[in-house]
Order: sequence, then structure tokens, then C-alpha cells
Amino acid sequence: MLDERDLQMIAKLLGDQKQEIMEETSRMLAGQKQEIVEETSRMLAGQKQEIMEETSRMLAGQRQEIMEETSRMFVGQKQEIMHEVVALMEVEVRPKFDLLAEKMDLLAQKFLPPEEVEDLDSRVDVLEAVTRRNVREIGRLSRELEDLKKAQ
Repeated sequence: MLDERDLQMIAKLLGDQKQEIMEETSRMLAGQKQEIVEETSRMLAGQKQEIMEETSRMLAGQRQEIMEETSRMFVGQKQEIMHEVVALMEVEVRPKFDLLAEKMDLLAQKFLPPEEVEDLDSRVDVLEAVTRRNVREIGRLSRELEDLKKAQ
């Protein structure tokens, strides 16, 4: 049988082996841990790049869709506004222009044509000359009448 000393020796041997196994296991785990961390980092970096590229493609596509939809909306709104402006002009502006044109026609009918205005100008000139002559004549006759009244 084994005595106390043998058991202590076996315990010491087992303790030393245990220590060596623990150290070796720790080194192996540390190496594996480092490999796992590096591999995980590489995988995550690749996935990150893929995700970023995919996100960029998706955003570019969505941006293009949004731009096209916005452009379609603006075109539709522009057409709608133009129809409303035309309708407003038909209802509000055209009747006023028609009334204005009618009034202008009435005024044009009241005015004399340029030839008649020239004729009237020359007739007015003659009438003014005759009126001046008549005023002078009336003045002369008035003075003579005064002179006759004084003489009586």
C-alpha cells in the first residue's frame, strides 16, 4: 500500500501536472480566443462593408424613387394650377375685358373720325376769326352809340 509520503508525492505530481495542464489550456484558450476575435473582426468588417454597400444601394434607389414621385407630383400640381388659373381668367377677367371692349367701342362711336376733326378745326378757326371781327365791330358800334348818346 501507499504510504503518506507516496500519497504526497502523487498529489504533488498531480498538482504539477494540473498546473501544467492549466497553463497549457490557458495558452491554448488565449490563442484560440485571439483567433476567434480576429476571425470575428474580419467577418464583421466584411459584413459591415456589405451592409453599408447594400444600404447605400437601397438609399440611392429610394432617393431616385422619391425624386421621380416628387417630379410627378409637381407636374400634376402645375397642371392643376394652370387649369385653375385659366378657369379663373374665364370667370373673372374675360367678362371684365369684354365690358371694357364694349365701352371702348361705344366711346369710339362717339368720337369723330380724324378727317372730320380736321374739318371741324378749320371751321372753328373761321368761327374764331368771325367772332373776333364781330367783337371788334360790336365794340366800335358800342362806342359810336355812346358818342351819339352824349351828343344828344
